[in-house]
Amino acid sequence: MTFVDTLAFQLFTLAFVSAILFYSGVIGYLTYRRFGPRRTYEHLKGTIVPLGMIGIVVTTIGMWGEIVWPLPGSYNILFFDPYLLLGAVLLGFALSVTFKVKTQYVGLMAAMTGALSIYYGYSAYQLGMTKEPLTMLFLYVALGGTAILTFPITIFIDRMVLEPLTTPVATPATSEAPAPASGSFFPSVVPGGFADADPQVALPWKVVFAGFSLFLLFAVGSAIIAIVIGNGALPAHLSSAP
Repeated sequence: MTFVDTLAFQLFTLAFVSAILFYSGVIGYLTYRRFGPRRTYEHLKGTIVPLGMIGIVVTTIGMWGEIVWPLPGSYNILFFDPYLLLGAVLLGFALSVTFKVKTQYVGLMAAMTGALSIYYGYSAYQLGMTKEPLTMLFLYVALGGTAILTFPITIFIDRMVLEPLTTPVATPATSEAPAPASGSFFPSVVPGGFADADPQVALPWKVVFAGFSLFLLFAVGSAIIAIVIGNGALPAHLSSAP
């Protein structure tokens, strides 16, 4: 079977996804703090354009790899199984935001894909399947961690961004801030900042911010690792094209 080398391109698409998630996460957080859910939703609609486009590319390449099996032996399993699932997650998130339906189910799928990615990476590391098994393991763990941490982010999006825009209110709203829900983990926010003076409000937001910061750390880490590996692989792939 003819070997068709798409690995360098796949690495760069992974870097693009991670970089977009990092940038979108930072801007989305700042937008929510300053303007509330409506402007944050407009930000999300802008984010899903590049994510959806890359999702189409990733899904297409992943499906092709699963059917054609262009790589030698079991490398097809290692490099195309998680890749195809990533494409499905990206497309699912884009559709969820577009139609204002709950994103947490896509987030759950992302978490399961992330856990599977880490398992694939660890198994490949034990088998020594690449020339740099430790670097490859770091990439799979970083991407998997980003995907797993997407799940709580999507719960936050549902509760604090989509729900205030889709739930009818009985009285005229005075701001874009979501109405506080009884017993909700997430406190309400007003444009311009959080009510951090109240200890009952400050603690949940500290937990949210800690998880969100970890998500950003994994995202930027996976982008850097993917770019480094891609830069190392591209010259060799260009010099020995099929």
